[in-house]
Amino acid sequence: METQTLELFVKSGPLEGQRFEVTEAGLRLGRSSSCEISVPDPALSRNQCLFELREGRVWVTDLASANGTAVNGEELGTSSRELFPGDRVQAGDSELVVVGAGAERGGSVVDGDDSAPVEQAGETVDLGLSPQKDEGAAEAATAKGSPMRLILWLLLVLVLGGSAAAILLIPRDGASDGVGPVARPLAPAKLWSVSYEKVEASTKGICRYAITVDAAGNMEAALDDVPESDRHVKKSATLSEKARAELDRIFSSSALYKLDREYTGPARPGELNRYEFRIARGATAFSCLVENAPEPDAFREARMALETFSQNELGIWAIQYSGEKLTEMSREARRSADAKWEERDVNYGNLAAALKLYDEAVMDLETVNPKPEDYGELITKRDMVRAELERRYRDQRFEADRAVNMGDWDRARNELRVLCELIPDNRDPRHAEAAAKLVDVENRLKKGGSK
Repeated sequence: METQTLELFVKSGPLEGQRFEVTEAGLRLGRSSSCEISVPDPALSRNQCLFELREGRVWVTDLASANGTAVNGEELGTSSRELFPGDRVQAGDSELVVVGAGAERGGSVVDGDDSAPVEQAGETVDLGLSPQKDEGAAEAATAKGSPMRLILWLLLVLVLGGSAAAILLIPRDGASDGVGPVARPLAPAKLWSVSYEKVEASTKGICRYAITVDAAGNMEAALDDVPESDRHVKKSATLSEKARAELDRIFSSSALYKLDREYTGPARPGELNRYEFRIARGATAFSCLVENAPEPDAFREARMALETFSQNELGIWAIQYSGEKLTEMSREARRSADAKWEERDVNYGNLAAALKLYDEAVMDLETVNPKPEDYGELITKRDMVRAELERRYRDQRFEADRAVNMGDWDRARNELRVLCELIPDNRDPRHAEAAAKLVDVENRLKKGGSK
C-alpha cells in the first residue's frame, strides 16, 4: 500500500504556525515535555493523543485524555481514525490541520474563508537539531577548491565570534562579582541549579511550595498547605534531556537577570505573599525576592512557567485545585471509568481506557484529606480492572503466539492487531512487543507468507 506523506499544520493554539511530519516512530501530543508535540496548554492531558502510521496510512488515537480529541468536530472516544488532507484535529486549545507534504506556501490548508496559509513544502518545525544555513555558509561552500577563500572565511568567523564573546562577557556597571542584575543574554550559558520558594499566608492558613533542581537534573517539589486543606506532597524525579532543555529555556530570558535583587512592599495584617528565586547559570549566580509587592513581568512569567513545568513533570498538577474541586474531578473520572468498564466488551480499548480513568480518579484524591468514604471502594475497583486487563492480555498474547508458531499469518495478524488495541499506549512495552511482531507478520504476508 502506498505510503502517505502527510504533515500536521498547527492552525491555532500555543504552537500556531508550526508544522510536524508524521513518521514511522509516531507523534504524541500533550502537555508533557516528553511528547514529540509538547503544548503548554492546561486543557490537555499529559498525553492527549497519538498520530501514527499504519500500513502507510496516518491515524490518530485519543490516549484516554480528560477532555477528549475531536476530528472535524466529532469526538474520537476510544476509536482510532484515519486522517486525510483537510481533516481538522482539535485537542485542547489547539487545532491541527492535516496537509500534504507537497502543499505550497501561500496555499490554503483547507477550503473555506477561515483557512490558514501553509508553509513551503518540505519545511518542518526546526527542533534545534539541524545546522542553520546562512549566506556566509553558502558562499563558503562554493569556495570548495579555493583554499585561500576558505581560510579567509574561517578567519572572518573566528574574528566575529571572538568579538561577540567579548561583548557578552562585559558586566554591567563594572560589576564583576557575578551576583545581582546583569545586562547580557544568558542563553548560551548552562543552567546548573534552581531553587524556588513560594509562601502565601492568610488568617486561614499557610501554603508553602518549594522547587529545587540540581546540576544532575534531579527535580524535587514539596507542598505544605495547612491547616485548612492539610495537604502535604513531596515528589522527585530525574529530568530527561528534553525536559532539561525546556527548563533551560524558561530561564534563558535576559530580562529576568536584569531585575533587582529585592522587591518589597508594606506588610499587610494577617497576610504574606513571598516569592524567591535562586538560580545558578553558567558563571552567574542570581537571586530575586518579591514580598508583598507586585511581581515584575519577567519574574512572574518565569515563576508560573516553572510551577506548571514541575506539576507536569512530577505529576502533581492537582495541587492547583481545592480539595472540593479534586473530589468533584475524581467523581467525574470515576463515572466515565464505570461507563468504559460496562462497555469493555464493545471495544477492545475500553478496558485500558477504564483503567486509565480509574487511575486518574485515584490520583485526583492523592492530596485530599480526609479521603471520601468510597475511596477504599475506588481502589478495589481500580485494582480489579487492572487484573482483568492483565488476564485478557495474557490470553490474547497466547492466541497471537500460537498463530505465529503455526505459521498462520493471516490469523496472527488479526490476533496481534487485537493485542495492540487491547494495550493502545505505544509507550507500554507490551504494546511495543506486539507492534514489532505485527510488522514482522505483515512483512511475511507481503512475501507470500514464507517463513
